[in-house]
Amino acid sequence: MNIFLVEDSVSIRRLLVRRLRQMPGVRVVGEADGETQALALIRWTQPDLVMMDLSLAEGSGLHLLGELRGSGYKGRVAVLSSQEAEVYSKLCLDAGANAFYDKASALETLFDDLENEALGPHCSAEDRPDSLLRDGLTGLYNEAALRERLDQAARAAMRDGVTLAVYVLRLDALKTLPTDVSNQLAVKLAQRLRDACSDADIVARRTFTQFCVVMTQMDDARQVTTYGERLLELTRQPIEVDGRSHQLEAQLGVALFPTGAMSSGGLLTLAEASAFGAFHTTH
Repeated sequence: MNIFLVEDSVSIRRLLVRRLRQMPGVRVVGEADGETQALALIRWTQPDLVMMDLSLAEGSGLHLLGELRGSGYKGRVAVLSSQEAEVYSKLCLDAGANAFYDKASALETLFDDLENEALGPHCSAEDRPDSLLRDGLTGLYNEAALRERLDQAARAAMRDGVTLAVYVLRLDALKTLPTDVSNQLAVKLAQRLRDACSDADIVARRTFTQFCVVMTQMDDARQVTTYGERLLELTRQPIEVDGRSHQLEAQLGVALFPTGAMSSGGLLTLAEASAFGAFHTTH
C-alpha cells in the first residue's frame, strides 16, 4: 500500500513515518506540509491512500480534499485531525474522505486499520541475495535497495542531527539511442558517479533513465548546490563509446532530509518531481 502524508507538524510526521516504516506492505511515497505541494505530488504519485491533516502550513486539508476529488483522484483519503470530530468528521466524509481519525484518541485505531489493509510480505535487504539488490547492468543499487539504504541513512541522520541530500538525475536521451550504446553509456556513467562519491554516499540506478545519488555527509548547507552542480558536470562530460563521443544532457532534482521529507519514498518522490519540473506545471 502506497501512502502519501500531508501534515504540517514535523514531530507528528516523524511519528507517522516511523510507525508506517515498520508495517509490512506499507510504503510512504510522498510528504507535504501544504496544500499546493501536496496536490502536485499526489497527482504525480497517485498513492493508494492519502493521510492528511486539516490544518496545513499553506491552504487547508478540507480544500485539498475537494480539489483531489474534483480532479478525479480515486484513492482512499483518511483525515487525521485534532479538530472537533463531531463537526469535522461529517464535513470530511461529505467532501469525499473515507475515514476520519482523532489525533488525540484514535492514532492506534488508524495504525490497526492500516495493518489490516496492507498486503504483501515484508522482506528486508538482509534476507535477499546481493544480486536482487543490484541493477543487473551497472552493478549499482536498484530501486528497492535504494529505498532501504536511504531509510537506514535517514535514521542515522535523525539520530546525529545531520542533513541528507537526495539527487535524482534524469537522462531522457538514453531512450533515443540504440540499446547497446545506451547500455555502455549507463555503465560508464555509473562508474563515473561511483568514483565521485564517498563510501558513505549511496549511488543507485532507479530506472532505465534515472540515477540517484544520496549525499550522507554534509558539513555545510552550501554543499547542496555545489554537489548538485558537480553531479551535472560529471554527467555532461563527454563519454566515448565505440570511438564516438556522446554528451548527455541531464535534469537534476534534489530533496533534503528532514526539511523536505522524512521517508525514503517522500524524498525520492520530491527529488524526481523536481527533476521533471512538476512544480512548474499549471495543471
